[in-house]
Amino acid sequence: MQVSIDVIIPSFRLEEKYILPILRLPRPADAAVKFYLIVDNPSIQPSAAIRELVDHTHIFLLVNEQNMGAAETRNKGIDVTDADWILFLDDDIAVSDDLLVVYAQAAIREPAATGFIGLVQLPPPQSLFTKAIGISGSMDIFGIAEHKSSFAWGATANMMIRRSAIGDTRFSTAYPKSGGGEDVDFFLRVRERNGFENYRTLPQARVVHPWWNNEKVSFLRPFRYGKGNSWLGALNPQYTYYDFLNTPETVLLSLLAALLLFLAGSAWAWPVLIFTAGVLAIELVASAVQTVKRGATAHPVIIGYVTALRLVYETGVLWGKLSRMQPGKIGERFHDDGIVNKVFFYRSNTYRIVKWVLYPLLAWLILHHTSA
Repeated sequence: MQVSIDVIIPSFRLEEKYILPILRLPRPADAAVKFYLIVDNPSIQPSAAIRELVDHTHIFLLVNEQNMGAAETRNKGIDVTDADWILFLDDDIAVSDDLLVVYAQAAIREPAATGFIGLVQLPPPQSLFTKAIGISGSMDIFGIAEHKSSFAWGATANMMIRRSAIGDTRFSTAYPKSGGGEDVDFFLRVRERNGFENYRTLPQARVVHPWWNNEKVSFLRPFRYGKGNSWLGALNPQYTYYDFLNTPETVLLSLLAALLLFLAGSAWAWPVLIFTAGVLAIELVASAVQTVKRGATAHPVIIGYVTALRLVYETGVLWGKLSRMQPGKIGERFHDDGIVNKVFFYRSNTYRIVKWVLYPLLAWLILHHTSA
């Protein structure tokens, strides 16, 4: 039995060190494979080495007339391809030589599967900042294939999906062009279309994704992802629920309350400001406990980075909601594991327990001091 696989690679950079090994991947004998390199940067010129590989039979090069963003570029790939299976790969990954073989064997073995989530590995972190990223859990989806037999969605860096399962579903263009949330949205909607069947994980289909920005400190990416992910609940309300306010939400409402109390001439303005400062201190304590538990380290800089990464991401989500004039979405959360459950206050963990033990204690101390 032979299967057909079309590999879609959206690219803005066209770096030879990543693109050439992907285009040169060994093709399995039991699969017809075509590559579609879609350039989302009309100002860039493909190198001679890349152009030499393009034969418009097995390897195709398409250049967008203008920057369309990741979602529309992948949609373009879906529309121009025709294979049984579509393999999404990022343009900055190091691929294993057997990648196509592993995917082809999985497709032959399970032809009715909705799709397969490959493994995306990150190199061992060399900086305190990237160690903090790993501990924070923000990139856990990359390694989901190592920890679960199936899941509701996967990273477009390395994931194969059955074309007939996709149907007319496409990546939503409501999300920011720079990315964030559109992959979760797409794979959840395809999953719904196929009876809510999870995607199978395939840890043998392995790629390595480099750390961003040469492991330098940068908080732009988590903020951007937060803004993008703020759309998830608005476009997929069936997965939303309400929970305790997170730290940025609590700080925002506390500052607004303090401002109103100041304008009213109330003596309670200062206690509310003290509570706000205490909320930030509690966030640091809770993050420290979680960092020690997850990362087996109490390095103060790593704890600071873990705290900042969460705050920046959650602020991005909050900013996205407020920028769309949706104050009612404050406190709304999203089941990115595909659970349709409207129950309030859904999850509990060490981080949350520490916060919600210390919050009442902080409030009691402020009230006690104020009344005294």
